[in-house]
Amino acid sequence: MNRNFSALAILIIFPFVTMAQKGSNFLQVAGQATLPTGNFSDVVKTGFGGSVKGIYGFSTKPQAITLEAGYNSFAVKNLPAVASGDYSLLPVYAGYRADLSGLILESQAGVSFNRVALSVPGESHSDTQTAFGWALSAGYAFKNVEFSLRYQHSEGSGDYNAIRVVGIRLGYKFGL
Repeated sequence: MNRNFSALAILIIFPFVTMAQKGSNFLQVAGQATLPTGNFSDVVKTGFGGSVKGIYGFSTKPQAITLEAGYNSFAVKNLPAVASGDYSLLPVYAGYRADLSGLILESQAGVSFNRVALSVPGESHSDTQTAFGWALSAGYAFKNVEFSLRYQHSEGSGDYNAIRVVGIRLGYKFGL
């Protein structure tokens, strides 16, 4: 756990150290539809969410370090009519991004706060798990608009608890 925390701390601090280098900096706001895959698709329906991402250019080349925080919510499947439930993912990831003439490739890693909440009349329960997570994205940017596909994986305490999703994202970036 200490090794994961140390790696995450370095990835979070690194973008701020590199901001002194010449490059373009942006703030991106994105929305996404998220399709669960693997065992996670047996438990939840299609989810929706959004994210805010800092994009810090650290050289004159089209590459950047990113820091992203997001939120995705999924309704739990197959519950009795009197019950309700949802699963939420809150990833906080740092990553590397390359812009190849409009083609965007990005890899990220960090921590994901995964929460499940279930309720029936008069009673509710929730559980939160903090886990290592990573994501890979590929997309296309036209001016300040970006369309991308993202695969996100969050480790669980067992294979059945691993969360795997594919997101279809639409984002807009603002210059800083």
